[in-house]
Amino acid sequence: MDITSQTTTTATGTLLAGTSAFGAALRRAIQHSGLSLEELSQRLRDRRTPVSASALSYWQNGDNQPERARSLAAVTVLEDLLDLPAGALSELIGPRRPRGRWVPRTSGMGFEKLWRLPDAVVRALAKVDATPDDLNHPLKVSQHLSYRVDASGHEESVRVRRLIRADRDNTTRVIFVSRCSTLPQPPMVTFADGCQPGRFRADVPTNTCVFEFLLPRPLRAGEMAAVEFGLRYPPGQTDRHAEIAIYRPVRDLVLQVTFDPRRLPTRCYAYWQGHVSQPAEKREERALDCEARSFQFINLDPAPGQYGIAWQWT
Repeated sequence: MDITSQTTTTATGTLLAGTSAFGAALRRAIQHSGLSLEELSQRLRDRRTPVSASALSYWQNGDNQPERARSLAAVTVLEDLLDLPAGALSELIGPRRPRGRWVPRTSGMGFEKLWRLPDAVVRALAKVDATPDDLNHPLKVSQHLSYRVDASGHEESVRVRRLIRADRDNTTRVIFVSRCSTLPQPPMVTFADGCQPGRFRADVPTNTCVFEFLLPRPLRAGEMAAVEFGLRYPPGQTDRHAEIAIYRPVRDLVLQVTFDPRRLPTRCYAYWQGHVSQPAEKREERALDCEARSFQFINLDPAPGQYGIAWQWT
């Protein structure tokens, strides 16, 4: 949903009114504080004004705004936690949004905020008659991705499982975008369940790949389906991370990387990045061994952003 901004003059100068002004001010304050969204969420819980990290992310990105009494009370506490004057945030909150089935829903965070080469994604999507908006449809209620790294340290394959809900009538396909480190030959679809392979296209200069999977029948708005598919990457993939971008709210996200026991990384950790221009936040780190050679990064109600697992060999 596009948010149209207008300008208004205040005692402190000219500010953007409405949700975008509140979001921009909140983002600046959080960045200046040095706190992560998880840390800020915990401090709000400690002050008995709980707000999830996901909700904070939506607020600062302009995808949503605090409206209920408890949320508005939390904004007052935020001003204190972020060392802001009273009213610095609350006075920027726009009028309550109208309710009803006719109100268009937000599409979540824009893909260009999460992809390092957004133009390449646009070019690759166009080759399957898709646009970045198609990355948001159908809604992904649940996402599970399991990667395998071979004995040479190369990313070998990925298994993707999605629980989807159609948010528009005549939903006929799902789109999966992936970027290879090298593309000597196309990746291969090894299996598909609940869907069948459609077109594969790539933006070859950037190794950006788009896969189309067709549903067995069109879904009506509100219908749900489970789809699963596997991909085998070309040999020689040298990336040392696996990640997935979350644009819209999902119920759960599971990212897993399993390593060949003959070559285990010396370091493996999970990270989250809220915006491509922001530094990644390390979430957890664990040592692996031959008995436990898989690293799982599990998130419930994840905020928009890039979720990844990175590893090092030496």
